[in-house]
Amino acid sequence: MRAESRTGTEDRPRAATKRATRDGRPRAGVSGAAARPRAEAVARAAWWIPALWFALGLLCRLVVFQGSHREGDELVYRSLVVQLESGHGYTLRGTPLLADGSWPLDQYGNALFFHPPAGVGLLWLLHSMLGPMGYPIAQLLSYALFFWSMLALVRAVSAPEPLAGPRLHAAAALAAFTPIMTHVMSRFWIDGPMLAAATLAGALFIRSASAGDARGAAVAGLAMGAASWVKTAALVSVPGLLLVAWAMAEPAARSRAVWLGLIFAGIAVAVQLPWELWQWSVVGHPFPAWAGKPSPELVATNAYVHDLTVVRKPWVYLTLLPRSVWTLAPSLLCLATPGFDPRTRRVALALVGWIAVILAVVMGLGAIGYSKLVRYAVLVTPATVALFVVAAGEVWRLLGSSARAPRARSLVRALVLLAAFGLALEVAQGIATPVFMSDRDLIVPLLWPAGGKY
Repeated sequence: MRAESRTGTEDRPRAATKRATRDGRPRAGVSGAAARPRAEAVARAAWWIPALWFALGLLCRLVVFQGSHREGDELVYRSLVVQLESGHGYTLRGTPLLADGSWPLDQYGNALFFHPPAGVGLLWLLHSMLGPMGYPIAQLLSYALFFWSMLALVRAVSAPEPLAGPRLHAAAALAAFTPIMTHVMSRFWIDGPMLAAATLAGALFIRSASAGDARGAAVAGLAMGAASWVKTAALVSVPGLLLVAWAMAEPAARSRAVWLGLIFAGIAVAVQLPWELWQWSVVGHPFPAWAGKPSPELVATNAYVHDLTVVRKPWVYLTLLPRSVWTLAPSLLCLATPGFDPRTRRVALALVGWIAVILAVVMGLGAIGYSKLVRYAVLVTPATVALFVVAAGEVWRLLGSSARAPRARSLVRALVLLAAFGLALEVAQGIATPVFMSDRDLIVPLLWPAGGKY
């Protein structure tokens, strides 16, 4: 009897373990608690996966050392660096760039340049230390900060699931090669530093919100404020991050998440405020309408600018984005899969909301006369990467579940194949855009270019 009782006692935990892991995800209880540290240990041992993808991405970023870098914004930023080095201030007044009259003075000839000075200040600092090499080095540093911040953000959003296996490969591959990032970091633009700093702020905030850490939320706010000093547009990421933090919180903790979000957003806005006051005192308005907006003179005389501002419609982002960020459509389709974990679906929908807010802003700016370029929506990048890992990762989990009808299993298999195809195509786009299309200032889709309307 003792032997039978002992055998029965030993068999029950084994049976419970099998039941607990049958659907591919450890459930609450002893078996889940035992499985989670084991999974986390596997995740820690897989350090070589992000290191490999980071190195591959870094090799692709070396293209920034090539080319003449004579695109318009690149000329503007380098002229500002020369102005700062010669002690003429943060303005294009008096530069050779404005001497020939090809740049409208009503937009570029003001006493203060219209973007905050942190991005140009980074270029100035590295140029003063390294000479011309400082410009490409700034983009390499931005890539490094973005890559590791992106992984930290995905890890925080994916919790309590460990970022390991196919999820880790997908996150690292996209962090290295998502195409809008590779595009902006292959030029001497300040979009790269803005994206990197905003992604760092997002990772810090989501981790702090998950832990209920007010100090961490304050530090994240400082980081987002720093990003806004590169480009004020960085603050457009804040509503999406607040939405994700709320979606990740359990119902009883949502009031705390809201409070931490207020700390985060309040500090970010407070850090940005001195720049707005500076603009107000110098140019007479804290939010000058001409900042970054092509002037009527430029629109009338430049066919390229006319096409981007007048011919191209604001909703073009809805057709251009899925043809450069190739994982976006598969991610959205994955959300329609039956059997999604409710919390995972809620977080994924919050990430969709993050993307939607940014698209609404750039489309709104396009509607009032700003140019429409995919790179202006660069701040969707952290959300699109995280959305793919969360949504496709959940479908991957469902693929391992045996308790599904044959028709449902066929749907899941089809979605996994579609997600894999989207991932491969996005990585290919992220390589081709800077390496093989470096003579273009736009992202040219590998498939479905739609008659050259990029």
